[in-house]
Amino acid sequence: MRRVSSTATIPGNGAGGTASIGRVIVVEDQRLVAEFFTYHCRDLGLEVVERCGTCREGLIAIRAHRPDLVLMDISLPDGDGLELAKTILDELPEVKILAISSHRDPWTMLQVQRIGLHGFVDKNEQRPEVLTEAIHAVLAGRVYYTPIVNESSASIRRDPKAFIRVLSDYETRVLSLIGESKTDEEIATILSISPATVQSRRRDIMSKLDVHTTPKLIHYAIVNGLTRVEQLGQKKPT
Repeated sequence: MRRVSSTATIPGNGAGGTASIGRVIVVEDQRLVAEFFTYHCRDLGLEVVERCGTCREGLIAIRAHRPDLVLMDISLPDGDGLELAKTILDELPEVKILAISSHRDPWTMLQVQRIGLHGFVDKNEQRPEVLTEAIHAVLAGRVYYTPIVNESSASIRRDPKAFIRVLSDYETRVLSLIGESKTDEEIATILSISPATVQSRRRDIMSKLDVHTTPKLIHYAIVNGLTRVEQLGQKKPT
């Protein structure tokens, strides 16, 4: 974990130590959690300019307000927060993103790093004080990940049969669609390939992972975070 002092500067802090306001948008669909984030930010002297419960609402608000910081959950009712984060970072690279999530599967932890999120806090184990540290660190221009991020990604990198080591990005995409229980025809349509090619890819994936039935492939995709059950059928925010 990367720790900083709770007195770390935030945008606009003056020499006398009086904090000026940093602007925050909260993207979280659970009302109690969203209200906690809101009150916590206000206690730190930050201005919560909007609170959103979906990817679509979040993207509209972020484009409109261009906040200093976005606090976001990864699982949202209408989409994947990681996809939302990628969209924001592409369009508004000056906006800092701190993800706060109960998801800690290997794929999610890898994506947090690959996408370049400025911070990640694990909802399962961390205290409010850690959230304070993370907010100050990210607003001060530092990267702040709680330990699960590096522990998880290091673990799968050590596994010689981990999907990241044996599958190509294309095969990983196919596996994620298999995890959604899509048929060969549905996968073929999505990827603009033939069903026969999908069948061939499925056999290659089974061989490389030493997983030899489709139900076990689906289980593998879900356990490793390539497919998240609550996100099935959802689309990228636009």
